[in-house]
Amino acid sequence: MSYTIPEAAEALKVSRVTVRRWIKSGRLKAQLQDTVNGPTWIIEDISPLVSEHSHNPDLDMPPLINRIEALSQEVGYWKARAMMLEERVRLLEAPRSTPRQSIWSRLFRR
Repeated sequence: MSYTIPEAAEALKVSRVTVRRWIKSGRLKAQLQDTVNGPTWIIEDISPLVSEHSHNPDLDMPPLINRIEALSQEVGYWKARAMMLEERVRLLEAPRSTPRQSIWSRLFRR
């Protein structure tokens, strides 16, 4: 049975990036074939990696823990975004250090 990268990633319970990395390193044998949607990597056999990854304890984590980790990363992103926006607001609300001059006084200084 042949697999595309998304199908192999789902079957092996790893990310698509990991499957691409394994193809590049030669750990997975794949061929680039032309399809209707453009060139696609086709993987012929994933059975050696299925047995190798069946003993990986990280893959046995309950889905709830995976979801909590994903949400934790998302919270970190939004926290950093909020801090950046607070800094922008603080800079906008700060009093100006130099008085504003008219355009004519700036253009025609004596």
